[in-house]
Amino acid sequence: MYRLICLFLVVVCFGCAPSTVPPDVVLGTPPQRVISTLPSITEVLFDIGLGDRIIGDSAFTKYPPEAAGIAKIGGLYDINRERIISLKPDLVILSVENASLRQSLSVPVLTVDHTTLSGVLNSYLIIGEVFGSDALAVARRKRQELLDKLNAFEARKEGKEPIRTLISIDRSYGTGRIQHLFVAGEDSFLSEVVTKAGGENAAASIGLLAPMLSAEGVIHLAPDVIIDIQIGGIDPAKSLADWQSLGNSVPAVRHRRIFVLTDDFASIPGPRTPILVEKIVRYFESTEL
Repeated sequence: MYRLICLFLVVVCFGCAPSTVPPDVVLGTPPQRVISTLPSITEVLFDIGLGDRIIGDSAFTKYPPEAAGIAKIGGLYDINRERIISLKPDLVILSVENASLRQSLSVPVLTVDHTTLSGVLNSYLIIGEVFGSDALAVARRKRQELLDKLNAFEARKEGKEPIRTLISIDRSYGTGRIQHLFVAGEDSFLSEVVTKAGGENAAASIGLLAPMLSAEGVIHLAPDVIIDIQIGGIDPAKSLADWQSLGNSVPAVRHRRIFVLTDDFASIPGPRTPILVEKIVRYFESTEL
C-alpha cells in the first residue's frame, strides 16, 4: 500500500532555476552508459533522445515500452549498489531522494531534483549540458514544448469556478469502507495538476504534503469531486463501493462524481504530465456542478 506514498510525495512549483552542471560531475566525453534511478528521469532521457544510452533503470519504470528491456537496479529506496557497479556505467543520474548514494559510487554522478515539476523542467537543461551541445539543443526544445503544453491549460479554465477536489493517493482498497486514506495535500504535485485542470485541492487547508484522513475527515471536507488513484490492477466497482460507504453527505458521492484513475503517469511528473492534466479536465467537464 505505502509504495504509492513514496511515488506521490512530490511538490510542484512552476519556476525555472538556472541550468548548472554540479561541479563534482567531471566527464571527458558525453556519457555512453547511463543509469537512471527514477522512472521520471528515464522518461526525460527518452524524451531528449538519449534512451539508447540507458543501461540500467528503476524497477518501477514502465514507460516508454522500450524501457522494458533495460536492466533494473531496484526501486527508489532499495537501489542495488552492487548491480550498478556491475553494469559499469560512466554516469549515474540520481534524484535528490537518493543523493546519499553518491558517496558510495566511484563513477561520475549527476543529481537532479524531480521532487518538483520545476525541477523536472530544469533537469532537461542540466542533462542536456552533460550530453553535449546537440543534446542540449534538443533538451531546450523539448523542455519548452512541455512548458507550453502545461501553460495552455490556463486559458481553458478562465471564467470558471474551481472545483473542490479530493485526490486519494493511497488507502486500503476493497474493504467496503474508507480506511488508511492518504490524500494529496498542499503543494503536492497532484494538487498543482488539479489546479492546472481547473480545480482546487479540498485538502490544501490541512497544510501537509500527504495528510491521512478518516472517513469523518472526508465528510468534513465535502469535496465535489473525488479522484481515486489506484495504480496496479484494481476493480473500479470495488473502489467506488468503498467511497459510497461515506453516504450522501459528501457531494462527490451524492452526485456520483468519483473517478478512478489507474494510469501510471499519475505518479510520474514529466513529459506525460499534460496527459494527466487533460484527463482531469475531462473529468471536470463530464460533471454538472
